[in-house]
Amino acid sequence: MGTSGTRRNALLATLILAGWLGSVTGAQAAEPLKWSVREAIGYALVNSPDVAVAHSRIDEREEARKEVFSNFLPDLTIDAGYQYLDNIPRINTDIQVDVPIPGVPPIAVQDSREIGANDNWLARLSLNQLLFESGRVYYAHRAAGKQVESSRHEEETVKLGVARQTAQAYLSVLIADAVSGVQREALSTAQAHLEQVQNRYDAGVANRLELLRAQVEVSNVEPRVIEAEQDIETAFILLRRAAGLGRHVEIELTDTLEAEVEAIDEEEELERARELRPEFKVLELNQSATEDLALSKRGGMLPIMQLTSTIGYEKPYFAVNDWEKIFTIGVGIQVPLFDGLESYRGMRRARAAAETITLASVQTHANVRTEVRTAVLSLREAAVRMKTTKENQDRANQMLEIAEHSYKAGAATNVEVIDAQLAATTARLEHLKALFDYRNAQIHLSAATGDLASIGR
Repeated sequence: MGTSGTRRNALLATLILAGWLGSVTGAQAAEPLKWSVREAIGYALVNSPDVAVAHSRIDEREEARKEVFSNFLPDLTIDAGYQYLDNIPRINTDIQVDVPIPGVPPIAVQDSREIGANDNWLARLSLNQLLFESGRVYYAHRAAGKQVESSRHEEETVKLGVARQTAQAYLSVLIADAVSGVQREALSTAQAHLEQVQNRYDAGVANRLELLRAQVEVSNVEPRVIEAEQDIETAFILLRRAAGLGRHVEIELTDTLEAEVEAIDEEEELERARELRPEFKVLELNQSATEDLALSKRGGMLPIMQLTSTIGYEKPYFAVNDWEKIFTIGVGIQVPLFDGLESYRGMRRARAAAETITLASVQTHANVRTEVRTAVLSLREAAVRMKTTKENQDRANQMLEIAEHSYKAGAATNVEVIDAQLAATTARLEHLKALFDYRNAQIHLSAATGDLASIGR
């Protein structure tokens, strides 16, 4: 996968850069963007809000990973304060000391001293460093790192979806424009035939029924032309949305619906999907991260060891009414006895989540295989229709040409000409649909195999 992956990444980077540069240049010049389908995809991958959201999620999880990592670092705090004590504690001394000399009376000792002062000051720096945490922080940090990597592959999944939607929207514009051209041509043909019938009617050769039939046919085609033009506008709106392009920028598409039939090996496509689909890596990373979270929760039931140290100054310090330096250092061990089974339940929940992901992975593999095989079948079916509809289109055009010449020579009826026109229009539309379905199946197959660079090729 190394060489192919590198080549694919390089191609994708070129695609994105070309789309972005081309789009920016076009916008600056206030000229229509001339887009191939690959340039449209490149622009979408840079400007799509869906991709922006997916990329932001990577940053979010990266910050979460750093937040977990902070538990490895020492905690430093500074305490400083002042306290005024109105009622200062006082120690009174009233004792008698016997003198070991005969005839000498005992010595009385009486004293009263304040312990402390009205003004009390404190300045202290404290350090806490985790020494051993039974895997609680270590596994949580490792899980967070895997979630970051999972987000990167999730972004690739989003990019696949954006590229697929953009390519499909691009094709929708092409098919709408092609259908509009066919309908306009059908209208032109119907109007030309109406003119012939009108001339024959004026000359007394054609009857009223023939004229009405020709007029009805023109009226039937006109709404189809209007509808086809509206479909073009709708398709452009969808393309702008998929690509993240504002409506004020004009677009000119340079690709066509024409396509060459390619040989497809289903097993090779399945193998490519197993290698490239980012969903598989996402599931693998999420499962591993969830297992690490279970180990982290288990650490909540095990001992932790922590180093604590303080250095500071106090005034007064017990009976000394002056600034005194204080330094302490120690190591403590905490052994959890009972936390309401919170850590245990958290561990069991994480392990259950990991099992759920395992089952989902099996289902995802099956879904991807179905997607690939369905796309391959659609591709092959559309390829057959491309050939048959092209042959049928040629026959329908020949039939229309013969009917028109025969009608001019008086050897064919008006109904035969109109039927030939309808058949020719239908054959052209069917061929366009076959071309669209083939190109669309190519997009589906590329997306199903996870090959982002080949979408819209």
